[in-house]
Amino acid sequence: MFTEKSLWTAENVGYLIRYFAENLDEGEGGFFEKLERQLAPAPASAKQLAAEMLWVMYLALSRRAMQPGTKRRQIRTVWEWSREQLPEAPLELEEALNEGLLSPGPAYNTLRWLEFLFLVRSMEAWKDLAGSQRDAPLADPWSFAEWLLGLDDTGNRQLRHIICYLLFPEHFEPVATSNHKRMIVKAFLTKGRSDAARVDYNDRLEVDRQIQVVRERLSNQESHQNLSFYDEPLRSMWQRGPSPNGGENGEGGDTDEWYAERFGEAKVWVMSAGQNARAWGDFQRHNMIAIGWDELGDLRELATKENIAEEIRASYGQSNPINNALACYQFAHDMKPGDHVIIKRGRSALLGHCIVKSEYEFRSTRPDFKNVRRVEWKRKGEWALPRDRWTTNKTLTDYSALTYRPWLRFALPLIEGSIVPPPPPPIPPPYSLEEALKDLFMDEAKFHYMIDALERKMNIVLEGPPGVGKTFIAKRLAYRLIGYKVPERVRMIQFHQSYAYEDFIQGYRPHDDGGFELRNGVFYTFCREAAADPDNRYVFIIDEVNRGNLTKIFGEIMMLIEPDKRESEYAVPLTYSPDDEPFHVPKNIFLIGMMNTADRSLAMVDYALRRRFAFIRLEPAFGTDQFSDHLLEADVEEPLVNRIVDRLSALNREIREERKNLGPGFEIGHSFFCPREADEQLDESWYEGVVRREIEPLLREYWFDRPEHVDKLTRQLLA
Repeated sequence: MFTEKSLWTAENVGYLIRYFAENLDEGEGGFFEKLERQLAPAPASAKQLAAEMLWVMYLALSRRAMQPGTKRRQIRTVWEWSREQLPEAPLELEEALNEGLLSPGPAYNTLRWLEFLFLVRSMEAWKDLAGSQRDAPLADPWSFAEWLLGLDDTGNRQLRHIICYLLFPEHFEPVATSNHKRMIVKAFLTKGRSDAARVDYNDRLEVDRQIQVVRERLSNQESHQNLSFYDEPLRSMWQRGPSPNGGENGEGGDTDEWYAERFGEAKVWVMSAGQNARAWGDFQRHNMIAIGWDELGDLRELATKENIAEEIRASYGQSNPINNALACYQFAHDMKPGDHVIIKRGRSALLGHCIVKSEYEFRSTRPDFKNVRRVEWKRKGEWALPRDRWTTNKTLTDYSALTYRPWLRFALPLIEGSIVPPPPPPIPPPYSLEEALKDLFMDEAKFHYMIDALERKMNIVLEGPPGVGKTFIAKRLAYRLIGYKVPERVRMIQFHQSYAYEDFIQGYRPHDDGGFELRNGVFYTFCREAAADPDNRYVFIIDEVNRGNLTKIFGEIMMLIEPDKRESEYAVPLTYSPDDEPFHVPKNIFLIGMMNTADRSLAMVDYALRRRFAFIRLEPAFGTDQFSDHLLEADVEEPLVNRIVDRLSALNREIREERKNLGPGFEIGHSFFCPREADEQLDESWYEGVVRREIEPLLREYWFDRPEHVDKLTRQLLA
């Protein structure tokens, strides 16, 4: 695909069979870590074939399933195991991977090795066919599908559906699971056929044929031309649950028709008022909007985006200023009088709505924000956006594009006061697994393992180096275990060297009127709350669990947190109230501790704690699809995402190998590079700021006696 080399040969497929298919690695590590070990002895051509096979696997995937930048990075990584650079292939690697139609479930990525194995075995079987034996499957889609189905031992490989669609899109749907196909047939055939029940739903090819019958019937209806079963209204007809683009708050109906009636030919832009909206006051006082990059001068003199990008590189030292160059170009050249502009603060709040009244101006006398347009303000205020309605991180974005119009249909009525954000429901909705895993950079299997450990042991400790998201994960585990997002049933504290039994359980404290009074500690109070509500679960989270003197803090109740000691029969009298009712830890309380493995000031964890808690190690997620996708979705440029992943993975490798003084417990976590709401420009300067302010000081603590080594590592991160 990427070169003139003949890679898809029986010989190269044979190498993949030998080193991968017949040498499956069941040890620790992710897919790519294992695959690199497995293919290490294979020749370069076999590694390049593996990269092209990944291209086939990713070709049809939509952005929702995997960001294009993540696809390219993984393909490049595998190709470069051959010690050759991945060639430039604009059509195959850029255009072809940028969009896709299929969104298979999370199993497609978590069980990627099985899909890859299926492709390798399928190619082996294809190469074994004589030339004449290949003619029939290539000429007849159903013969090919039958042949491929015969290679799918379990019938569950999603890649089988994808390959059939890629080769024969007129005969097979862009649907990657047998279950979805059955649901579609059952939903639509029953609307038009009395004998729908006679379909053999265990016959996968019969189901594929029946979907074509459904498509033909629906296509004859004018309202379903160019139909997709994953678009509304068809999706709601076969899949349970509400439409992802449902009609709440006035969003129903024809969005394009609404846009045309509301704005006509005008565009709608969403624009930042600078870092933390610092220029918002100026915008209001002077009836204007403006952008920075003042060093570029009059933007009208820079005729193309490429010209602007070159000037930004020269003036600001940004190596890949694609978004910034686009913002400058659009503000000066694309924005027109009559266009609408919505001003934002960060990503989560809107500040105003205006109409552009002038052409672009460069006002050299202004102290900053010299690129200006005059506007007429229609609304000014501040409106918070729900999390699922946050804007992009870019300075300026054209929201008149089709994909943004449903957002506009929500945002404009919000600003104009015709709707208000719905109040939180009195009964929270169930906390779904999908919600728990969002932005968690963890696969479903690992999360289930942690929940299972918490269910079984009732006490767990999340241990790991700084920045791996221990607090973030602990809250998600708590809400998933409870079943609802109810903060009142979750309590979080932090241990420290001065923390004592009196703070945690019970003790005497000074009284305002002099003297001392007995006060209950935070854990005692929480246990009483949980005991009074036995039908619901409660979660107690302890940060820096290894910083306190655990024997002194827990005292006599250390025994009571054990899972089999959570009954009143094990209750004990407390030190400061021996005559009161004995105390026990109720069985609806679960404990989550957190431990920073890079803290040199801490001693080994008390054995009594280790015996009563299950310890779960958390690792940096730089190599995961979820982390790359998260940055790309936040509008971090693809080259910078690749740089973050490559540089930090290399740094962590060096830290792991420094076994004498460091090791895996001292790696750098991914959360340092998770954009915050206030981060406006996620560019080179943002990356350098994180390295200089957060990573470099940590490295100087690690290698306190080798400053020159830290200087070298920092240069490598910033190179």
